[in-house]
Amino acid sequence: MTPVLMLAVPVVLVLGVLLWRRPQRGLLAIAALTPFHGLLAIVPGGESLSPWKEGLLLLTLAATFVSPYRRRLPAPSYPWWPAVVAWVAIGVLSALLVSGLAGIIAIKITYFYLVIPVILWRAPFDARDRDHLVTILMGTTAVTAVIGLAQQVIGGERLAELGYRWDEHLRISGGILRSFSTFTTPFAFGLFVMIGLIVGCSVSFADPHRLRNRLFLCATPIMVLGMGVTIVRASYIGLAVALLWLAVHRYRTLLLGFGATAALAPLVLFAVPSSILAPLFSSSSLGERGDGWSQTLSSLWVHPFGQGLGATGSAAADTVAQSNPMLSELSYTAAVQFGFMPYQPDNYYMKLAVELGPIGVWLFVLVLVCAAVSTLRASRVLSGQDAALALGVSGTIVAAAVASTVATYLEIFPLDVYFWLLLGTVGCALTQHWSPHRSSLTASDSAPSHSVRPAVESRPTSASC
Repeated sequence: MTPVLMLAVPVVLVLGVLLWRRPQRGLLAIAALTPFHGLLAIVPGGESLSPWKEGLLLLTLAATFVSPYRRRLPAPSYPWWPAVVAWVAIGVLSALLVSGLAGIIAIKITYFYLVIPVILWRAPFDARDRDHLVTILMGTTAVTAVIGLAQQVIGGERLAELGYRWDEHLRISGGILRSFSTFTTPFAFGLFVMIGLIVGCSVSFADPHRLRNRLFLCATPIMVLGMGVTIVRASYIGLAVALLWLAVHRYRTLLLGFGATAALAPLVLFAVPSSILAPLFSSSSLGERGDGWSQTLSSLWVHPFGQGLGATGSAAADTVAQSNPMLSELSYTAAVQFGFMPYQPDNYYMKLAVELGPIGVWLFVLVLVCAAVSTLRASRVLSGQDAALALGVSGTIVAAAVASTVATYLEIFPLDVYFWLLLGTVGCALTQHWSPHRSSLTASDSAPSHSVRPAVESRPTSASC
């Protein structure tokens, strides 16, 4: 018996007991640990531990069927589920028709984390769980940002000595090391910090007197700077659009911040060295993307219904890597140049166009629209922290829609995890708001939560969900 297996057995047993008592703990553990998954790259034998997240989610799902505490609260509201079911159905059908059983890899990569809303449907988050999730997101965002800034001090050479690989983890842009923190790429790091800032700011602005929220707001410059050294423009644009979304729908004072930023931008651009600005405003990567996108659009005339789920993106890359182990010795850029690796569109809409055609793109856009509208509406129905959380989640969906134009957003781990987790969490808050038994009252082991205002402030109305 290997040491890893000897350690895994008691861990699984302990997890099984904890999840049997309360399955929601599994999702909170996923939220807390996934931002640090990239550290396995420098852990001896870490690659063998990579499926821990899938295992934990499946164990949590199993616990929802046997736990006596699984359903104390009403099932969450998912107004977006018909669009998701249609999107999944067309994707699964195309994968099986084109690739047969091999299409299971593409199905897993694209849709596996939809198990999270299923878990929440069987074991909904109560008010305390939602508060813990926000705290976890705030804390992990701040910690990973500090580590990302520390990597600038440590330098690429010393990070390579720790076990990180150039072109896979370590990347240079304009002479600047692109920080990746505890993730595997700068893209995952930058976009994760974007999510944390959007949700954290929305919740903190709603209750700035709470100590946790004050600490988060004080740490915001560090997190923004940490996101800045990733050189991931999608995260900058996504954050700006999401903050504008928050300003339009609730926090009007943010508009003053946009005005001040616009006024100071010329001075900042003049003061910052050109070596730093060059990577941000370089058009070379956009030109390369544009060439690939034009080829993708041309291919739709030949494959109007797509080439099947897994024809491109991470699923195609994994399939090629498994069939040719020697590719592990090449960088991704070299593998693409030599024709060993399929084209990666760097655009989730284009990826879906290649795989599922215009119908697949339309269904995904429908998912985004339904999710954004339903969470925005929830923010107007809910009260307290739940309302701020719902607005923040709607902001992350808008940011994801924008970022997906220059990144395969839902193929970047753990962005897909948090996308479905946050969306499902808002659904839990919405049904519990309309339920005669509020989460803070039904969960006898829960302390008073910041998510629900006192009863005198939240009288039931005649409206319905």
